Amino acid sequence: MLVRLKGTDARLKSGPIKLYRMLALLMAVFTLLSMAFMEQEVSASEINSYIYYRNGESPNDYYPVPAPSPYNYIKSIYAKDIGADNLYKANSMFVSDRYIYISSGNSIIITDHDFNTRHIITSIKDENGVQELTDINGLFVTEDEELYACEPQKGRVLHFNSDWTIKRILGRPEGIVINENVSYQPLKIVVDSVGRMYIVANNIYEGLVELNVDGSFSRYFGVVEVKYTPIELFWRSIQTEAQRARSGDWLPVNFTNIVIDKDDFVYATVAESGVEEEEPIRKLNAKGTNILRYPKSTGTYPKGDLYVNKHGQNIPKGNSMLTAVDINDYGIYIVLDSKRSRIFAYDEDGYMLYAIGESGTTTGRFKIPVDIRFLGEDKLLVLDRGNMSIEVFELNDYGRSIHNAVKYQAESDYRAAAEEWKKVIDFNPMFQYAYVGIGKALYRDGDHELAQQYFRLGQDVDYYSEAYKKTRQEFISDNFGAFVLIIAVLTIISIAVKFIKRINADKKLDGGISA
Repeated sequence: MLVRLKGTDARLKSGPIKLYRMLALLMAVFTLLSMAFMEQEVSASEINSYIYYRNGESPNDYYPVPAPSPYNYIKSIYAKDIGADNLYKANSMFVSDRYIYISSGNSIIITDHDFNTRHIITSIKDENGVQELTDINGLFVTEDEELYACEPQKGRVLHFNSDWTIKRILGRPEGIVINENVSYQPLKIVVDSVGRMYIVANNIYEGLVELNVDGSFSRYFGVVEVKYTPIELFWRSIQTEAQRARSGDWLPVNFTNIVIDKDDFVYATVAESGVEEEEPIRKLNAKGTNILRYPKSTGTYPKGDLYVNKHGQNIPKGNSMLTAVDINDYGIYIVLDSKRSRIFAYDEDGYMLYAIGESGTTTGRFKIPVDIRFLGEDKLLVLDRGNMSIEVFELNDYGRSIHNAVKYQAESDYRAAAEEWKKVIDFNPMFQYAYVGIGKALYRDGDHELAQQYFRLGQDVDYYSEAYKKTRQEFISDNFGAFVLIIAVLTIISIAVKFIKRINADKKLDGGISA
């Protein structure tokens, strides 16, 4: 049997409506408090963290409420700590099973997981002699510890052996469909399990560039539809074909960053192109189709902040600008909002788990964050070009319970997940998804009536409906005999009434004849 959370189940059974109203009242109070500091730079040393609380049926009925931070600040790593000259041109970071790789200007810095420097690459040597590196950007490392590095200014990708000697140089891909006047500038790269490469390239808006193992062009992958404003549509309608072809030179890059998971699904962030981007995070399958999940009952797609300022001065306005992404082994993916210096975490079903961070110069805040990476089970790294540092955070008990719950759910161990979600509620009773997680365990354990109450607290309409159907079916099944008996009795009574009415009618008829 499922071990229940003491007190919570009893309250739900005795008065679920009362508890629900209490949570709604707390949500209103926290909302007022959160709105006071959401867009302000706070001088306190605590890490800013919040979740979204849903209070209604509309996708717009989400409100930010303060929450405990899932991470504690550990330390900042500066250039001098890792033997580098500086990090003011830091662009990208990658964490392999053995090392941490950081690109900064003309160098690639390689450290172990304790930030002890193992190697620094500043040049390559091939048949043409020694070449100095220039403005290295995206990095990727295979399971065999072979390193790929984008060098956009020279239009190439550098492929290193596991001993960090150059293996090959991949220039402009053979067969690529691109205007001759457009330079090929690879920015970010991932490599799948068979060696195919997927590249975010500057000046290319048809999608990700997919390369074969030999480096030749294969296709454009995960094509993002280019969107135009009404004014742009008007001007394009009166342009000649030559003018339309040239207009591609100024169209913005749609993809901003990519990562690949253990099953070769590519996660990518997408920049807005003049209008609101409805799906700024993509999970691309082998066909390049976006299969990222989101809660159907809410209709809310993962996109960073849901509650943003549309107007105002000296504050960030509009939707989040997602520029980096990473994913761990059990489906938690994080995205970086460079507009507000925030990090958002989601599970594989698209539920937001937490948001942390803000702009600032004090401990635990970021100036110009450019990349984020998980380090092992517990740590999070943020590459901050503005602070010229790598900010190191570690999961605390609250954050560890969230991650453990998601991990157990991914392993279909819903009972263990429920125990972790109960710990989360102890820290944060406003965490609606925790109630959904407990409801899932109760549902699978056969306690559909109590699961129904948890789904209600979690505002998950779909799961609530499923639990309601099961509860109704169980009620009918448990009382089937009584229903049959009642129907039988009513049938007998109906027949008896008709029989009596017929006898009475015959008596009246006989009496009339005798008279």
